[in-house]
Amino acid sequence: MSTVVDAADDGEGSNPFDGGRIELSDREVRAISPAAWVARLASRIDDAATRFVYGSR
Repeated sequence: MSTVVDAADDGEGSNPFDGGRIELSDREVRAISPAAWVARLASRIDDAATRFVYGSR
């Protein structure tokens, strides 16, 4: 878990371990989530295939 926290560190000195639960912003989770990377990649491939088949938008 420390690796995730280190990767999501925003440099503001906030500690996600403060309080009763670990909190990360949506932006931080998307930056380190494999599912988010795959979704973005799939979207880019889909956009490229659409442009190839139907021409430029």
